[in-house]
Amino acid sequence: MKLIDKLQHSLKGLIDAITRYPLTTAFLVSGAIVNALAIENMGDPNIMYNKLFVVFLVGAFLATVAQVLNERFFRNNQKRLVLYAISAILAAGYFFIVNSSPELGMDIVVRTAALVFALLIAFIWIPSINSKVDFNQSFLAAFKGVFISVFFSGVILAGIGLIIGAVDLLLFNVYEEAYAHTANIVFTLFASLYFLSLIPNYNEAEDDRIERAISATRFLEILISNIIIPLASVFTVILVSYIALNIGGRFWDENLLEPMLVSYSIVTIIILTLAVNLDNKFANIFKKVFPKVLIPIVLFQVLASVMKIGDVGITHSRYYVIMYGIFAIAAGVVYSFLKPGKYGIVAIVLIFLSVLSTVPPIDAFSVSKRNQINTLVNVLTRNEMLVDGEIVPKSNIDNQDKKIIINTTSYIYRMNYTKDVEWLPESFVYYTDFEKVFGFKEYEIDDREPYAGITRNMLEPLDVEGYTAMTVIYFEDIKARGTEPFETEVVYGQDVYAIGFKAEETGDGNFYIEYQDAEVLILKISDIVEEIGDMQTGSKELSTEDVSFIAENDSLKMKVIINHLDRFETEDGYRWNGEAYVMLGFND
Repeated sequence: MKLIDKLQHSLKGLIDAITRYPLTTAFLVSGAIVNALAIENMGDPNIMYNKLFVVFLVGAFLATVAQVLNERFFRNNQKRLVLYAISAILAAGYFFIVNSSPELGMDIVVRTAALVFALLIAFIWIPSINSKVDFNQSFLAAFKGVFISVFFSGVILAGIGLIIGAVDLLLFNVYEEAYAHTANIVFTLFASLYFLSLIPNYNEAEDDRIERAISATRFLEILISNIIIPLASVFTVILVSYIALNIGGRFWDENLLEPMLVSYSIVTIIILTLAVNLDNKFANIFKKVFPKVLIPIVLFQVLASVMKIGDVGITHSRYYVIMYGIFAIAAGVVYSFLKPGKYGIVAIVLIFLSVLSTVPPIDAFSVSKRNQINTLVNVLTRNEMLVDGEIVPKSNIDNQDKKIIINTTSYIYRMNYTKDVEWLPESFVYYTDFEKVFGFKEYEIDDREPYAGITRNMLEPLDVEGYTAMTVIYFEDIKARGTEPFETEVVYGQDVYAIGFKAEETGDGNFYIEYQDAEVLILKISDIVEEIGDMQTGSKELSTEDVSFIAENDSLKMKVIINHLDRFETEDGYRWNGEAYVMLGFND
């Protein structure tokens, strides 16, 4: 009976969430339908499905924020409809922004993530404005809701997956996309609505329900106080010691430290926000000490990031690192000197900076594009390599300037900004045209690892005549892959063959075909490299014929077609990786 009561209670909660958030539900259902269509048309190059899903996702968050705005300030159905209409109009406007881009590129993905994050924080913060619950309590309720909904969704998905697998194995073949459709429904619809069902209307819900939502469970209190806070304390001691020992040099140019410091400050702020709701020795010490420790750590990180701009300019990732650093310093100040009731200021700052980073012309991508292009123009002009709107190739320039040219040109090419640079050739390809355009190789700088790479011309067709089976193999040296081989079985009549790749202890590697546990055909990476020849530095494109290699005996033949092969020289030898098509054929 208790189980039935719990199921009925959960079902009622879902129905209440749908009733409370009707426009959000409509956007989520639309997103699930678009996802289902994308799953059914997996091979379709049309990216409209992904664009629509992004828009419906943003629309769902807009509608959710509109609902909590109405609950907190208006509690009026007419104004609720007005807020919903504004949400729908904003979602439609975002569709035109997304649809104007020819592809769902990095800029759209990052902008969407920033907007969704800002809307999520707004959803948590708005109910706490002049309310009987503060921001920290609302944050705790949302934090618990996320974990509970994800946990139950994972359990449901695993259970349905086992049922589908059992039916497929024991009764009849199940449609192969059933797993993907199940995951779509569970995570797009169920997880979202179940999360919303766990967040009460703080203005109308009963006090005991609000208390359950905003109170830390005993498990969470033990987890934060006795495990997470001590671990964070030890890590902080290590981090502070490193900064103190290296503040005179290495700290300022250590690239790996930047993401570590950002991750550390994110975790610290989350722990601080959760710990506000706890009252025990460990939590109280953490709340007093860590905000004050956070400020100098993040300040040093921001200064180091700003100094790196001199070497690589402003990229969108560094823009967000600096922007987040500003927020983290503000959060440290708030947590250090203001009372818990004022901690909502943290949410306001975070929402403001997140939205700011998406609004042209001061958004992350507009700023980084202007900065990278201007940086490249300045260094070319300084070295008399940009004359009357044309690039003059030159190799005898300072290595630091070469590095700036390499980094900025690489970024401009990766971000598809070359069309905005009039003096770059219209068909400029960074990996093949760099040396011809600028006069030096993109991998010749002393502080870069010597690199050599070849790429197959992907526009040329593959010749598969005479071959029965083909597989794609991603291969790496033994330091990356280890001795475990990559292997695929092929059944031909009554015989079973294995097509595979195995890295060797010597640093070499073998493509092979195996029959009855014995390797019958082998092609070595070293032999392939030797036959290709001229793998010194830089990257070049070869024809399919030039990267096709065959091994055969009286009964079998193997063809290896290299799609790309990259090789890096390190202090202890070469590191390499790549991708290849491997074909199995039979000689009559």
